[in-house]
Amino acid sequence: MCTIPPPPPPPAVPDISSSTKEVENSSVYKPYFDPAICTWASDHEELREACTRNKICCERPPFRYKYRHFKSIKQIGPTCGLVALSMSVNGAVLPEELLSIAKLEGFTSNGEMFSCKQMVKLAEKVHSLAEIEHVSCTLKRGGLFSSETIERLMNGAVLLVPYDADCDHAPCLRNGRTAHWAIICGVIVINDPGCDYVSDPKNVYVLCKHGKSNYLAAWNLYDLAQSNNNLYEFSPKKGADGLVYILPEGGLGGENGLRDQFLIFEDF
Repeated sequence: MCTIPPPPPPPAVPDISSSTKEVENSSVYKPYFDPAICTWASDHEELREACTRNKICCERPPFRYKYRHFKSIKQIGPTCGLVALSMSVNGAVLPEELLSIAKLEGFTSNGEMFSCKQMVKLAEKVHSLAEIEHVSCTLKRGGLFSSETIERLMNGAVLLVPYDADCDHAPCLRNGRTAHWAIICGVIVINDPGCDYVSDPKNVYVLCKHGKSNYLAAWNLYDLAQSNNNLYEFSPKKGADGLVYILPEGGLGGENGLRDQFLIFEDF
């Protein structure tokens, strides 16, 4: 009697779990560090990457530095100030919550924040909602590039600073037409300044985050101060985009605006 052999078993389904895992892991950005570069910052990967990228103290440690890590938050729409404030509490109060509060207070229409005075009032509400006690928030006029501010940063202060942003989001001078906000979460003094931190404008860098990048930035503090001091006018391009923006009395360059002003948080 003729028998028909059974059909061969179907081919085994390949186990793709391990290969998938490898692909997923390879998609996560991990910066490469030369073992000999910026070893003084080895305990802070984000700080080490920023200094390596900007060629700051690659061969030897700086004279002094202070760094505090904050969670990166990307902005949606013109909410850079709200995002910077949310970062200052590590997202304990989300930008969308801040947008609702700022609208109710009459500070903003679309998320824009063109008044440091109003930002102080908003910061006080944020600290209350986040149940953060004892942190002081002070509005400062002038003196961003000063020995006093640098010493306060060295003692752990955090700043919220409005400035003009270039195409790479670094400080520039455009009379306020590209006004942006950043949180200043650290400072680096490269060489011993002697008795005066500001004797050399190229000697001091600040570590910053803002809503248009996930990466820690390192900017020259003198350049940031110059940018902060040139915030005179609202962007004509924004004024013609069909949206309604709330501007303070006296405009960006007035005492109720942004020019030559910043917020300082202490006693974290």
